[in-house]
Amino acid sequence: MMLRSFRAQVRSLMGDVVLLAVVVAAFAMGLSLATNVPPEVVDAPPRIRNEFLDPFSTVMATYGAVLSAIYGSFRYTVDRRNGVVAQRLTIQSRLASLLTRLPATAVGGAIVSLAAVAGGHVALAVVVGGIRIDWVSTAATAAVGAIAGLWGLGVGLLVQQHLTALFLSAITLGGAMIVGIFWAAGAAWLPLPAMLSASGFDIQEIGFQSSPMPKSPFAAAALVAWLATMLAAGALSFLRRDVKQ
Repeated sequence: MMLRSFRAQVRSLMGDVVLLAVVVAAFAMGLSLATNVPPEVVDAPPRIRNEFLDPFSTVMATYGAVLSAIYGSFRYTVDRRNGVVAQRLTIQSRLASLLTRLPATAVGGAIVSLAAVAGGHVALAVVVGGIRIDWVSTAATAAVGAIAGLWGLGVGLLVQQHLTALFLSAITLGGAMIVGIFWAAGAAWLPLPAMLSASGFDIQEIGFQSSPMPKSPFAAAALVAWLATMLAAGALSFLRRDVKQ
């Protein structure tokens, strides 16, 4: 039963129109980085230009995380709205359906984040002639996207409603940027900064200058706690509540 459910998730991922739409949105958001490069940077010496562009990897990871979370919520709510979830539960257990949905959502989230990176590099190639591809940073961005996708899935499982899940998945991550304006020290431990810090990104580059960046082990612990709580709440909702329209 588990293998059959996993195959169904793989087939769904291969033809996922929602994933394609969010990938396009992530790529377009990455392209928007071109508008953040001042004209004087274009003609600056390579050292100065690279120093200015260094934070862009964290920015791209942030863009990718928020859109990956939206995708993760869509991954469930679209299927539920279209009756796919209810139909599959006639031939597979809820637990099998949930467990096999996790890796498929993580893969989709990673793809979304990589699309944001690709868009960012295309934009910078046009504006400043490109920057060196940091494969470690790229892999970390994919990891952040996978985690954010799972976060969004938890939100979708919990609230079930399509548009509500869209807003909540984005707000529960992106809201850290707003909280950081008033309380940087506390905001650094919210889900999005924890994801970035645990993956090796410097959150001071995205507006948390007045907050000490959490060390990776502590950020990872905070991330595990946040993600486990969200997925547990979503799983409990999925296993106990009616999913029929």
